[in-house]
Amino acid sequence: MNLVNEKENSFDVDHLVNELKAAALNENAAEKVKTILQEVVTNPEKLATIPSFEDKDVILFEDETVSIWHCRFAVGQTVPAHDHQMVTTVAVYEGIERNEIWLKNEDGDLQKKADVNVSAGDVLQMGPNDIHSVSCGSDIDSQAIHVYLGELTTVERSLFDPQSGEVMGFDDDNYYRLTRSE
Repeated sequence: MNLVNEKENSFDVDHLVNELKAAALNENAAEKVKTILQEVVTNPEKLATIPSFEDKDVILFEDETVSIWHCRFAVGQTVPAHDHQMVTTVAVYEGIERNEIWLKNEDGDLQKKADVNVSAGDVLQMGPNDIHSVSCGSDIDSQAIHVYLGELTTVERSLFDPQSGEVMGFDDDNYYRLTRSE
């Protein structure tokens, strides 16, 4: 797979999107997506020319089989615990994305299961029922490609407030109310 346009010597986002779209249709979609993203983030030459994105979250592509996002988490930013209801693959190419993985206990309360730091060059894959919160774990913004095996913007999802135990629908108001910046 060559994601660098040799003529322009630049990262080819469209090619990556097409590769991931094809992988999402594969019988072993999660494995294929993870392999593609591992190839991308372990090749710094290819990533040196990735385009800059002004917004923190940019949808590169979405249909009923796959959602491909570019995500940037600013230094000091923490997004609330949430689920995706689909397999999620995170490929970090700059900085460190800190993921706190949560479990619901027998009473339905959240308990922290693990802290997973996904550094530049690393890939993390989570199952459809996993719950996580995300923050920037470095002194530079973390940047990553996130791939969701489904149409993320149309799925009913949940946000969780570990302090109060409140579970709420995932919408912009709740998301921004719970997002923290230092």
